Amino acid sequence: MEALTGLSGRKEAFAQLESAVHLARVADNRLLIALVDLDRFYRLNETRGHEFGDDVLGIVGNRLLETGIAPTSVCRIGGNTYMVAMQLEQGTDTCLHAVEAIKHAVELPIEEKGTELYLTSSIGASIFPEDGLTSEQLVCRAESALHQSKNEGGNRTQFYNSENTDRLQRRIDIEASLRPALYMRQFYMAYQPIFRLEDGKMRGFETLIRWKHPELGAISPAEFIPIAEHNGLIVPIGEWVLREACKRLAGMHKYGLGPLIMSVNISPVQLQDPTFPRTVLHILDEYKIQCSSIELEITENVTLKHSDTVLSSLSKLRGAGVRISLDDFGTGYSSLSNLKQLPIHCLKIDKSFIKAIDLPSAEKLIVESLIELVHKLGLEVIAEGVEYREQYDLLKSWGCDYVQGFLFGKPMEPEQLDLSMIKTNDKKDLSFDEGDVHVETGVVR
Repeated sequence: MEALTGLSGRKEAFAQLESAVHLARVADNRLLIALVDLDRFYRLNETRGHEFGDDVLGIVGNRLLETGIAPTSVCRIGGNTYMVAMQLEQGTDTCLHAVEAIKHAVELPIEEKGTELYLTSSIGASIFPEDGLTSEQLVCRAESALHQSKNEGGNRTQFYNSENTDRLQRRIDIEASLRPALYMRQFYMAYQPIFRLEDGKMRGFETLIRWKHPELGAISPAEFIPIAEHNGLIVPIGEWVLREACKRLAGMHKYGLGPLIMSVNISPVQLQDPTFPRTVLHILDEYKIQCSSIELEITENVTLKHSDTVLSSLSKLRGAGVRISLDDFGTGYSSLSNLKQLPIHCLKIDKSFIKAIDLPSAEKLIVESLIELVHKLGLEVIAEGVEYREQYDLLKSWGCDYVQGFLFGKPMEPEQLDLSMIKTNDKKDLSFDEGDVHVETGVVR
């Protein structure tokens, strides 16, 4: 027994679970395994002291024992985590009701000096025999469900499902493959053209990283970039992307092109590195690229991390002449105050707003007003995800500066770019035939 709560400790817990699994098998019962984690319990210890925290742990443990739904064993297996094993008769809703009773027991108010304290909990649950036939399988799968519950913000119950395991295994496979992918040249770049609306001339390209794994196939940046950010590999990957963009831009110069801007997506993790501005400027110097020919695209989650390092890095780069744009505006925790706090040149309106502007919608009013406001702040505007002529006409009438989307060209691999066709870029225009749209992008489709 554990002295703190009077409950079985971790070692006894697994021995009891083995017995519970055996009993459930003999009686043809279902066995619910629930891992109950008290959300943000460290705050209670910090504000009320460890002695009071220990008392709360004991109270919660006793309440779990008294749920009264079915024969129950309760063990404390971690600092503020309990394992509940409950024998249940066969029935479709029995497990759901049992977990609801567990959560309710945890979250009943606790009286303290005339006031009431309320806790919340995250619960991960697995069921014998559906989710496993051994105690080890059941606990592992309950842990997987608990992890999913915490990832979704906590204060919720998650039952195990096989998709969780599949998703976790895929993440492990991707993480293990990321480092060798960089050195085995499995990454490649795609380039999507951006055009100026005023005269239809090409502004430049946005560079987009792609990954084709020899076994897992094509892996979306939306899937592998967060993993790379988590393990720190985004720093060398991001440097490789910038080098590739500069190399491609330097190669265009030999065709005698007019000034083009290459846009490169930057992770908040890169900006947290105080050496990042020096790395960028070194690469630009290495490839003899003017600072104004590179635009670094930052996302709105950078605005959640307004550290001195981030703002200092952006200010140094802007001061050196590097362009800065705020990407995917409107999809995250956006605030108009960010437009004056961040040292940016340009704002990119996310395609989720653009896709409905040719319809009677709130997006139409928002985008039109936003373009006007951003111009008054002295910033340029790029509209992403433009797919239809009607959207193009509206954006042009509203004075949008630049457009990007499938109407003008999909992201293309380097071999698809026929640079000789955009040699006379200063003479190219966007033109539309009657009926279907044809855009002279100067690229081979």
